[in-house]
Formats: sequence, C-alpha cells, structure tokens
Amino acid sequence: MSNALNHLKAIIFDFGGVFDRQHETLQGFAASAARLGLAPEALYATLYGGAAWAEAKVGRINHRQFLERVMRDIDPTAHDVDAFHAALFAGRQLDAAVIAVARQLARRYPLALLSNHTDELEALLDAHDLRTLFAVIINSAKVGVAKPDARAYQLALDGLGIQPHQALFIDDKPRNIVAAQALGIPSLLYSDAPRLLADLRMAGVLDNLIDQGDPYEQGTAGSV
Repeated sequence: MSNALNHLKAIIFDFGGVFDRQHETLQGFAASAARLGLAPEALYATLYGGAAWAEAKVGRINHRQFLERVMRDIDPTAHDVDAFHAALFAGRQLDAAVIAVARQLARRYPLALLSNHTDELEALLDAHDLRTLFAVIINSAKVGVAKPDARAYQLALDGLGIQPHQALFIDDKPRNIVAAQALGIPSLLYSDAPRLLADLRMAGVLDNLIDQGDPYEQGTAGSV
C-alpha cells in the first residue's frame, strides 16, 4: 500500500459506515428495533434493502418521503413521521475517533466525502460542525448516482482535481472498495477507528504530519 500512495494528493471518505458507523450496523439499530418490535436484521433490511432506499439514495424521493415509506412498511397504522425518526435515530452519535483522524489528515490533504445518503446528509454534517472538514462533498441523493457506480467516484476525483492513483478511498463496504480499486484508486476497507489509524500509519500517510498526539486517543473521550 505504501508504494501505491507515493503520489497521494487527497483522501476520499465514506460517511455512513465510517463516521456514522453506529447506525450502519445491526448493533446500532438494536435498541430502535426493540422499540419498534422488530429484529435488528429486519429493521436494517427494511431501511436499506428496499425500493424506498433505492430511490432515496439517488434523490428520487427526499429524506422525509423515505421515512414515511419505511414507517408504513413497519407499521401501517403509524402517522407521525417525526416521532418515527426520533425513535429510529435516538442516541445517534458520530465516531469522535474517526473525526479526530480525519482532522489530522486534513492538515495536509484535502478531504472528500463520497456518500450514498439521502438529502439529509448536509444538514447532518452541519449539526456536527463537519461540513467545512471536506473540500468536496458528493452526496448520491444530490448527484443522482450512487456507489459502486464508477460515475460517483469520478465526481469525487473531478471535484478534487486529481487522478485515481492520487487518491486514497476509505469505505466499510467491500463492494465499494472493489469498484474503487477497479478504477485504479488505492483503497482501505474500514472496520474501526484503531484499525484505520494503524493502516494509515503502516501506509505512511500519517508519518509526515506534525504530531499533535494520537488522534485515536483524542477521540475516545466522547462521541460528537
């Protein structure tokens, strides 16, 4: 990997399974599923395995319409989409350790966000004071194309003004990593913040940054 990153000029992050991993896992949805009387697997499949998500992630329906359709699938008698949203994402926290790593990287490299998301993404970034961390934000719902479509990656590369070999892509989904690598983009499969930090150090990406302490240690004091 270190040889592959000799020409590194920018880093492209996924959002949902990296910064917002809590609500991209079955564990993250366990409490919400219990409140809704579902198994976590069933809730996750309803959210991200159906037609509503397929339309929302490319902007054919907005975030509220997405929630309304999911809510009807789960409970046809429910009508309060705001209460449903609150119950679904109660206790939502972003991973402070990942944010600390990204802030460290941003001191040298421009960062891009390449996310399959609804049109809620930008508001979520603003709520956590993260929008300015990224030089480029490619939200699938806004651009109408989602990973692993090659066009989504090209939009991030074009926004950064770089070639595929000059980027590093970080994502938690193997299919998205495979697609990026097919385009010639060096990639890291994300599992957790400590592993990400170790992988970046092994690749030499963090070695040339001014040391301001361990970003993982900085991020474990509390989530954002």
